Amino acid sequence: MTPTFIPDAQLRRAGLSSTTQRRAVLTLLVGRLRPLTAQEVHAELNSSGQHIGLTTVYRALHSLAGVGLLHTFELGGQRAYRHCGAAPHQHLICTRCDAVSECPPGIVATWLNDLHQHTGFVPHPDRLDLRGTCATCAET
Repeated sequence: MTPTFIPDAQLRRAGLSSTTQRRAVLTLLVGRLRPLTAQEVHAELNSSGQHIGLTTVYRALHSLAGVGLLHTFELGGQRAYRHCGAAPHQHLICTRCDAVSECPPGIVATWLNDLHQHTGFVPHPDRLDLRGTCATCAET
């Protein structure tokens, strides 16, 4: 069973005060496959009736990313944000649709172990982004 998302609790655990703006931004990004830019977050919040200034959206995104509640991605020359789990994980990024999914951890652990065995390189797997084409885009 998936745990219920409670933005107040996540913000407090991360050491941030739970402001209306941070809760709105964080809630908007939970469950999204495709990272959103600040402008997209701003537009979606305002179209849903939550009138938050663009500067405030940038500040909220910056503070949420700074404590690890959001991950940042460079997509199409812009910084975009996505909510991810707290445990170290790796991202599979589709270069066609910009969808981001998390790689199954066992696959990465095996690959990184093989990499170490063959090269002596000691990877830090807390953040690894692999670009390619997702299954949906590959079918089209």
